[in-house]
Amino acid sequence: MCNPAPRRWHTWRVAPAARPTESAGAPTNRLTRPPSAAPEPPGPDGIRWALVARVRAEIAAGTYDTPEKWAAAEERLLRRAEGSV
Repeated sequence: MCNPAPRRWHTWRVAPAARPTESAGAPTNRLTRPPSAAPEPPGPDGIRWALVARVRAEIAAGTYDTPEKWAAAEERLLRRAEGSV
């Protein structure tokens, strides 16, 4: 058998995505943390265990999923479905 011709679909094309402009007062999709809080360094296994514990506690308390987070996720999903992201 002979080697087939190279396929173009194996070539990855990476292009920077344009960031949406944010107007004053418009909600953002970014998660924010207090300015005084430094990011937690990952443990030896690469997992930020304090963050995992906080998220698990919020899920157990029923406060993790907020209407704002659902709206932001829905907006990202719709943008992705439209192909604009």
